[in-house]
Amino acid sequence: MRTIRFVTTDVFTSEPFTGNQLAVCFGAEGLSTDTLQAITREFNYSETTFVFAPETPGTTRRVRIFTPGMEVPFAGHPTIGTAHVLVATGEVKPSAEELAAGEMTVVLGENVGPVPVRVRLERGAPTWAQLTTAMLPEERVEVTDTHALADMLSLQPADLLGGAYAPTGVSCGLPFQMIALTSVDAVSRARLRVDAWERVLGGTWAEWPMVFAMTGGQDMPGLASHVQGCDIRTRVFVPSGGVPEDPATGSANAALAGYLAARTPRDGTLTWDVAQGVEMGRPSRLSIEAHKTNGHIDAIRVGGASVVMAEGTLALPSH
Repeated sequence: MRTIRFVTTDVFTSEPFTGNQLAVCFGAEGLSTDTLQAITREFNYSETTFVFAPETPGTTRRVRIFTPGMEVPFAGHPTIGTAHVLVATGEVKPSAEELAAGEMTVVLGENVGPVPVRVRLERGAPTWAQLTTAMLPEERVEVTDTHALADMLSLQPADLLGGAYAPTGVSCGLPFQMIALTSVDAVSRARLRVDAWERVLGGTWAEWPMVFAMTGGQDMPGLASHVQGCDIRTRVFVPSGGVPEDPATGSANAALAGYLAARTPRDGTLTWDVAQGVEMGRPSRLSIEAHKTNGHIDAIRVGGASVVMAEGTLALPSH
């Protein structure tokens, strides 16, 4: 009987039992894509990663990322979580220079290309990680019917912002439909109607909706301490990927950083702290960043903490 080793971690959180769960698997060489997909469904987290020896010069490891429904070319929480696990378990060791600097870079070879992850160290242990997307933001406007989008979300058209903040598809390697709402209350009230989603967004380039609202950075009663004071509240729905709602979505938040930066008339580094997963009972905190030079976005970054939760082996059938 063949076994593969796995490590689970909660990503985009410093508190156990919150954030977005991830399984990181080792020793899956030679297994078919169908078997990797079956293993992912067995864990039934929003994503599972499989780590292999590097295939491209300059990368630290090759990583494949799966949701319960499909393989994806890039995703944020699996990238951050996998980098954290590689360092935390000693699979990738910092050099003496990196230990002295309190920082190292892990480059993951993903289907979208090499993704560098900067990992902060404290006494050699990872405490926080930040990825830089392999792709800069791309925008497409496909769906302009705000009444249909509001109905899809069980909201009113007045809950959606318009003008420069009208719904727009954005991708930094994985497309999402950005839907800006007027309030955090509207974000909390959103309920995705899958039948309406199939009619309105299903099959479009950016078919997965991300709803968000600015918070003003205020603390909110009842919120977990590690997500207090965030600038933005978000929710992300991935129905065709086998994830009805995601507790923390790095790829969507990368796209959100691009969307906001494109609408901010200022150069330099733009940063926002994001709370996601609150409505699911898995509060997550993501730090998103965009850099602009002469009005053009030239870097998108997403960062956060992770907590290793469990280690074990998974037995595979011998046939």
